[in-house]
Amino acid sequence: MSSTGLETIVAGVRCRDVLAELSEFLDGSLLPARVKELQAHLAGCDNCARFGGHIAQTLTTLRSGTSGDTRDHATAVLARIGAER
Repeated sequence: MSSTGLETIVAGVRCRDVLAELSEFLDGSLLPARVKELQAHLAGCDNCARFGGHIAQTLTTLRSGTSGDTRDHATAVLARIGAER
């Protein structure tokens, strides 16, 4: 591991790059070789693994609550965020 913050490199991959590809990683839309690279990074980087876990959990929750039109769900989420301010 080298550097700090988003420039930290673990298993040859920067944290910044993992975060940029996290959605595609979780969706399963990356090439298998790239998935292995990101998995190796996540196995050695507690920060990215923790953040990725939170994002994965959030996406799972959001997706399970949608029954078709995700715009309606997004509107409800944004309204709730605004109400909690």
